[in-house]
Amino acid sequence: MLSNSTVPLVGIVDTAVTGRMGSPDWIAATAVGALLLSSILWIFGFLRMGTSGLVAQADGAQDQAAIGRILIRALFIAALIALLLMLMQGPILTLGLLAMEAEAGWRPLTEEYFRVRILSAPATLMNYALLGALIGLQRTGRVLQLQLLLNALNIVLTISLFKFTDLALTGVALATVISEYTSLFVGLWLLRPIITRALTEAPWRQWLFDKVALARYFYISTDLLIRTVCLTLAYYWMTAASSHLGVVILAVNTILLHMVNLAAHCMDGYAQAMESLVGYAIGRRSKTMFRKATRAASQLGFATAALISLAYWALGPWLIDLLTTEVSVIEQSTYWMRWIIMVPLVGIGSFLLDGIFIGAVQTAAMRNSMIQSLLFFLASNLLLLPLYGNHGLWMSYYVLLIARAVTLGRYWRKIEYSLDHNEPLPG
Repeated sequence: MLSNSTVPLVGIVDTAVTGRMGSPDWIAATAVGALLLSSILWIFGFLRMGTSGLVAQADGAQDQAAIGRILIRALFIAALIALLLMLMQGPILTLGLLAMEAEAGWRPLTEEYFRVRILSAPATLMNYALLGALIGLQRTGRVLQLQLLLNALNIVLTISLFKFTDLALTGVALATVISEYTSLFVGLWLLRPIITRALTEAPWRQWLFDKVALARYFYISTDLLIRTVCLTLAYYWMTAASSHLGVVILAVNTILLHMVNLAAHCMDGYAQAMESLVGYAIGRRSKTMFRKATRAASQLGFATAALISLAYWALGPWLIDLLTTEVSVIEQSTYWMRWIIMVPLVGIGSFLLDGIFIGAVQTAAMRNSMIQSLLFFLASNLLLLPLYGNHGLWMSYYVLLIARAVTLGRYWRKIEYSLDHNEPLPG
């Protein structure tokens, strides 16, 4: 939870910096640019989720050689994907802005921000693989160290480049690039024993391109890719719809989504604990371990969600004042804050289930659930947005959270049946 909570702080600090540049356009430009890049990169979140589940199961089965091979294979795939993204940055940016407000004054600023931030793609994707391996090995202390390094350095550089240079949005983007590569080099150093062992135990060409291992990884990755694309489309849709409601509403929803992300990342600490504990339990074929882990995470998760909701109810206006000095944005954000208060309690179920199914490597269920949830979200959005405006947009977000929990929960018995009958789970 501590390591995850530092992730959205970067976006929050970016918004706090741009919120003092004298116009909502700066907030909107950073929000859209960061959304485009983070959405594109998180499409490949299987590099973390798939790696953590596979590493946790290999660790539970006490197959140490497999752990290093899984990690190196993920790092190699991450580097290839990042290279392709950098080569295709022009078409990606054009496509990403297609659904946004065409005459918006912030669009040139978004392009400036995006073209610098894309340089961080190799480090970001390889960091996904490193974090996945650490989570799978239950080395959450190391995860915390890496995330603190990445995000604390990013915050310090963002503020420093804003105060002491005239780089403006370029400086905000450059701070992230430097921080991502610093974290990558430190992460590789921390995991060097595992990487070195895998490279020296057998010729790497024999296992890096092993057809069976690659087929399983890409089978899992394809499911997670489809799932993440659907989730990303939902968030992209919210930003695109906000852009058509005016620059002030776009800035307001950006601030509110930062608060949503902060709560989600905190609660994802339980989900990531589930990834490693459930994967380990299934690797050991222990239903007792599985049930203890899920019961503890559920109790703690809902208690934490209630505390976060209470904090947003009490401290919401103060948090908004930290993020911007624009009077119109502050007033509107305070009004719309009511939609954020219950998000943690409504969303905790879907976050916990994600962690359980990643640990169980039941990615097909996650894919199917997210496709169904996206359809519910889009249908409710198309119905409610014309009727209620921004209220309708946030109503549809709640539909998404509820649909994710309900549709994924339907597959729960599949895992329990496998452990009851000591049968391997498919995938």
